[in-house]
Amino acid sequence: RNINQGRAASLIDGTILEPGEQFSFDKVVGQRTAANGFVQGGVIEGGRFVESFGGGVSQVATTTYNAAFFAGLDDDEHKPHSLYLSRYPLGREATVNWGTTDLKFTNSTPYGILIKAWVVPSNSSRQGTMHVEMWSTKYWDIEAGVSAKRNFRTGSTIYDTSPQCTPQAAIQGFDVDVTRTFKQNGKVVKTETKTAVYRAGDAVVCGPPPA
Repeated sequence: RNINQGRAASLIDGTILEPGEQFSFDKVVGQRTAANGFVQGGVIEGGRFVESFGGGVSQVATTTYNAAFFAGLDDDEHKPHSLYLSRYPLGREATVNWGTTDLKFTNSTPYGILIKAWVVPSNSSRQGTMHVEMWSTKYWDIEAGVSAKRNFRTGSTIYDTSPQCTPQAAIQGFDVDVTRTFKQNGKVVKTETKTAVYRAGDAVVCGPPPA
């Protein structure tokens, strides 16, 4: 994850968004391949955690999304993870998958923006941290809100005897609303609401079902 996150951050760092210009994660970071400097890491596929090139890059996407969120930029395209991951802000996160799921936002302010991105890698004594900042003239004051969880869902138990099985605890699914309030000079200009829908994650047991 350190390698993938550091590589993605290095590709984003220094990006300039002029007024009216759109940022695309896929366009800026490129395909997550060995040739582009990425390695295998954990990803979610079909509701299960597996290894694939670029694993961990969604943490960069989530941090970039939050920087754009609080800068008041237009949310053109973002998709929360299919399963809720507690390390991310509830409902306010983004996954990416080359060619199918992108993160896009537009600089709708009258000022240019410089995007700074960097990673402090994890090691045996500390957790790593991901940083993304939008450098510009401040245009909006942004307040975020989140609703109570609702529409709770539970998965089933899967028994997997394959050699590549990875055990997995059940993950509860639910819906949650995220609001973004735009203010200028202390007055509310507009409010946006988006709903994150998290599916239930099945429990995976590596072995045969009980007799």
